Amino acid sequence: MTKKKKLIKLKPPQKTEVKINTNLNPPMILDEKPSIGLKYIDLGFKSFHDLRDMHNLKKFDTFVKKILTSPNWSYVFNAYTKKPSDSAKSKRKIQSLGFDYTQIEMFHLRVSDKFRVHGFLIDYRFKLVWIDPNHEIDG
Repeated sequence: MTKKKKLIKLKPPQKTEVKINTNLNPPMILDEKPSIGLKYIDLGFKSFHDLRDMHNLKKFDTFVKKILTSPNWSYVFNAYTKKPSDSAKSKRKIQSLGFDYTQIEMFHLRVSDKFRVHGFLIDYRFKLVWIDPNHEIDG
C-alpha cells in the first residue's frame, strides 16, 4: 500500500499586502554600466512631443547623456533619487508587459524638480516606460 501525498493548498497573497521588494536588484547590477532601452515605452501617456514645454526636452536629453556617462547603477540611483513606483497603475503596467510585479521593481528617477522617468531594470538596462514631466504618476 502506497502512502498518499498530502496536498498543500497555498493561498495567493492579497493584493493589498503585496509589497515591492526594493532589494530585487542584486549587487552585481549596481556595478554595471548604465544603459537605457525604449522597447516598453508607453507614448500614450506622454510622448517626446509633450516635452517641448518648460525646456523638458533639453532636461531629458541632458539626463540621458548623464545616465550613459555614469560609472554604474549605484551612482545613478543615488544621483537621481531612485524611488519605487508601486502604485496600482505601475503594477498593472508591469503585468501588461508580461512580467510579474512581485519580481520586477518599477521605479522612477528624478530628472528635475517635477520631471520623472519611470521604468525597470532587466539585463542591466533601464527599460523606460513612462516619461512624466509633471510628476503625475505616484505624485
